[in-house]
Amino acid sequence: MDVVTDNIFSIQLALGVKALLNLSVIGLNWQVMHKSFMGYFCISLAFLDLVHIVNFSVIYWLTNFAILGFHITIYHIYLLLQISTLTYSILHWPVFIIAGLDSYWTFPFRPLSLTRKAVYAASLALVWISAIMYVFFISNYDSEDSFSTMEHHSFLLKSQCASLSLVVLAVITCVVLYCRSGFLSLFKSFRGGSYTEGSTSVFFYNLDLNEGYFKKPILTYIAVCFIGTWFPFVCLQLIILVFSTEVDPFLELNVPWLCFLNSFLIGAVYWHLNQDIVVLKQCEIPDGFCNWVFSPSPDCIKKALPDTTSVTVALIITP
Repeated sequence: MDVVTDNIFSIQLALGVKALLNLSVIGLNWQVMHKSFMGYFCISLAFLDLVHIVNFSVIYWLTNFAILGFHITIYHIYLLLQISTLTYSILHWPVFIIAGLDSYWTFPFRPLSLTRKAVYAASLALVWISAIMYVFFISNYDSEDSFSTMEHHSFLLKSQCASLSLVVLAVITCVVLYCRSGFLSLFKSFRGGSYTEGSTSVFFYNLDLNEGYFKKPILTYIAVCFIGTWFPFVCLQLIILVFSTEVDPFLELNVPWLCFLNSFLIGAVYWHLNQDIVVLKQCEIPDGFCNWVFSPSPDCIKKALPDTTSVTVALIITP
């Protein structure tokens, strides 16, 4: 029983840290969290994690009790954990696809209407209900497994997170290779043509306006913005994949990971639609991390200087 108690304590501690991280990210980015499907899903995930912590704590401290004639024991913590683990493990790709379609259909982003709020709420309910139905009626869920694996804490099931992370990192690698000229110019500026004043850093790099008819310069802008913002998180995902680090599925699905995917999707949609900068300045972009408004844009530079093939761009980074 001591092993079981220690495992439960470690589970509660991990869920508590995850819940605190989720709430912190949502609180810091609340102005954009309720403006997209991904934001709605992040809020629902944080709420369900809090419910899990409360349920686990009540069962753990009361140990043995009955509700409406149903006997609750400490082993039901593992039963609930197994259900949530199976549910979380199958949600990465569905949420990613739905959020991508939402970004594509609503771009350029406008203030959230009552109709869109209703659609988001209905979609959210459908996603969670479908996942739970899949766990109980289609997957190989067996309540006896939660008791047989209790002392080993073996909830390391196959999750969709690894495959999705691999795809995202592969796309980032391809983009860096495709825009290597812009990145090489930027890296050179780190050594010579950059300076720092207070907490603001300025880097200079050459932007080729002829490559790919605006698509490549815009992609360079987007890649620099995304990687510059999420570089530590990209490195973390790379380390997890390279060293095959095992992470519990109920911890893999978290708000920072979803915000990372949200920024990735917005950048992809922005590049695909090649939206003009004037339109974007009037938008409410549902991303609290990346600043997607580039001024001036490659389009504006090309219109202002039609005979120019290359310009030096200043990248200003402020906290």
